[in-house]
Amino acid sequence: MTLHHTIYVAREFGDMPHGRNDKDGQFNGLKFRKEILLPALKKYDQILVDFDGAKGCGSSFADESFAGLIDHEGFTKEEVLRRISYKYRFKSVIKNIYKYIDEAEERKLTKGRSS
Repeated sequence: MTLHHTIYVAREFGDMPHGRNDKDGQFNGLKFRKEILLPALKKYDQILVDFDGAKGCGSSFADESFAGLIDHEGFTKEEVLRRISYKYRFKSVIKNIYKYIDEAEERKLTKGRSS
């Protein structure tokens, strides 16, 4: 059985998610990844990250939250793409999330080649 869960970013985390870590403010990507996203991924098979109600989504937040799963948490690109989907009125934000995931995978592959 596949368990689904929706994370409502604006309601559960903050309506202006931005920044990479605590130096950038309390609604940062590292905190979101560690406190919201990872616990959900441990409990559920499929996650919808719903940004509706958020006033924006900073690029460093998106990179740290989602590409950070590959860079720091041991997830593969395929697993991130299979398990997480996104909802937001600004399609460019979602497009950028996928770009950051691709870039994280490329960093991982490049690092593996140079080791």
